[in-house]
Amino acid sequence: MKHSFITTILISTFVLAGCNSDKKNTDTQINSESTVEPANKSIQTEGYNEFRNPYFGQTHQHTGWSFDEAIYNVKLGPDNSYRHARGEKVMHPSGYEVQLKVPLDFMVVSDHSEYLGVLLKMFDPNNPLSKHPMAGPIVNSGNDIKASTKAFYGLVSATIQKDGSTKPDSILDSPELKKTLWDEYVAITDQFYEPGKFTTLAGYEWSSQPNMSNLHRNIIFRSTKNLPIPFSYFDSQFPEDLWKWMDEQRAKGLDLLAIPHNGNLSNGIMYALEDSYGQPLTKAYVESRARNEKLTEIIQTKGQSETHPSIAPNDEFAFNFELWTKPVAGPGTVKIVETNYVRNAFENGMVLEQQFGTNPFKYGVVGGGDIHTSIVSHEEYAHTGEHNLKSGTPKERLLENVPGEPSKIEQGTAGLSCVWAEENTRESIWDAMERKETWATSGSRITVRVFGGFNFEDTKPGDTNWAEVGYKNGAPMGGDMPKATNGNSPQLMVWAMKGPNSGNLDRIQIIKGWVDANGKTHDKIYNVAWSDTENRKLDSNGLLPEVGNTVDIPNASYTNTIGSPELKTVWTDPDFNANIQAFYYVRVLEIPTPRWSTYDAKKLGIAPPKDFPATIQERAWTSPIWYTPSK
Repeated sequence: MKHSFITTILISTFVLAGCNSDKKNTDTQINSESTVEPANKSIQTEGYNEFRNPYFGQTHQHTGWSFDEAIYNVKLGPDNSYRHARGEKVMHPSGYEVQLKVPLDFMVVSDHSEYLGVLLKMFDPNNPLSKHPMAGPIVNSGNDIKASTKAFYGLVSATIQKDGSTKPDSILDSPELKKTLWDEYVAITDQFYEPGKFTTLAGYEWSSQPNMSNLHRNIIFRSTKNLPIPFSYFDSQFPEDLWKWMDEQRAKGLDLLAIPHNGNLSNGIMYALEDSYGQPLTKAYVESRARNEKLTEIIQTKGQSETHPSIAPNDEFAFNFELWTKPVAGPGTVKIVETNYVRNAFENGMVLEQQFGTNPFKYGVVGGGDIHTSIVSHEEYAHTGEHNLKSGTPKERLLENVPGEPSKIEQGTAGLSCVWAEENTRESIWDAMERKETWATSGSRITVRVFGGFNFEDTKPGDTNWAEVGYKNGAPMGGDMPKATNGNSPQLMVWAMKGPNSGNLDRIQIIKGWVDANGKTHDKIYNVAWSDTENRKLDSNGLLPEVGNTVDIPNASYTNTIGSPELKTVWTDPDFNANIQAFYYVRVLEIPTPRWSTYDAKKLGIAPPKDFPATIQERAWTSPIWYTPSK
């Protein structure tokens, strides 16, 4: 009987198978690719650039193929996300049209591997899955948020055991059905791939969440040929098993990488100094993690994971910036510990490297979305929410709240994943991720580039040959700095340009971390380039006066009469010790602009919420450049 039902399902499935609009904003669109060849050119044209172009994309997007999206009445699939990302006008699941002011260059739709595509098929009355016992509560919920939430928790409770292990439905999780749906999913990815113009990469999310502690990873493949059925939380809740599976795929000739996200919601276990079983780390563990996890997500809709004010009290820009305090679902608060955060992981990783010879946390960084509507939603002035029914409209985001769910005021817009790559193709984009030549933004399209080394001579950012010199004599973001020479201190050539439809730049900072001779970790923030240099001077502690604030909160507008569209410098580390291991990453900050909640408040004719900032300083982070002393 069960075999017959699965076969029927398989056959049926196969067959069926820009600028702030307020006039007060005097922003002018800046070409953020001004120092390199334009992107979005065909592979056969001059768009190929051996010194690499900047590309902006999304590596964490959900559609109705995710169980926790379909269950909230999202019937839009990956095709809607791809069309939206490449600049087309599409429908939001709440019933209105949306369109990006500036298209993205690449996209990874990363739906949850658990029950991938299954719930969406239940909405089709001609599909046998619509007759499954679980289908009724899901399909009949419609736009009733209470009914959808009840159906969601019913599905979860029927699948996840008290000890965190899983017991998926044998029909919905059958290997045959999973393969059929996965093949369809990959085929959609291929359908929207336009080499040189718009790149789609196959990927999915592994969704382990033991005791409501987030351990999720996105898996991204370099190619779409001969891909295996995804390894899911149903296969194992332990990342060590995921890495083993990834190693097995690599041995078969596949290229793939994992991107952990939301360390801020992990209760200390994302970058823990012990394994998943509470045992001390081993050489095999650190090597396996380093081999499989090249990147980590530093920001997304559920907050930033760079650091926290209680962890970094001297970081003035850690305060009041996209801090998420609640679990993903359910009551309570998240534990604030250093092993939640990326900066601490960088530092602790160097300590582990001294012990094991490998740094398991030698990550590059990207920004993510985790938006569960099929819409990218990375623009503050056009935020469309993180979940349908829960936050799809301004009223839902600011005036309504689902019982037992976190307040929607804490959610942010999507971050962006950005790369320096030779051309806009799968191979080039993925290779940039693999070598960690990546940066993240909080949603705006800031372009940033950095090279670190000891022999740049008189070369400066913006010189016609500065990228060539940077690659030849130094290391780009994500790379390893050459060995120190002649007692010199390292130099970092840094350049940043504002994006279109966003605020001018306030400053460039360099965050340095190191491990001293006693094995203790440290970090320090240096302000290295800033706007209005005539009136803003560093004080004795290296701090800068604030850039100012032009935001008109009631009108949700601002002007670019402060800040600079471009900043650049060559910075020399004044505290360098050639015997001390260190890393350097760049953080670029914009001037204050209205947060999405302020735009929503204006639309609703109310004051912005008092318990969250009305403005935001959008920012970018680069992957670190690493320095290791000569042996």
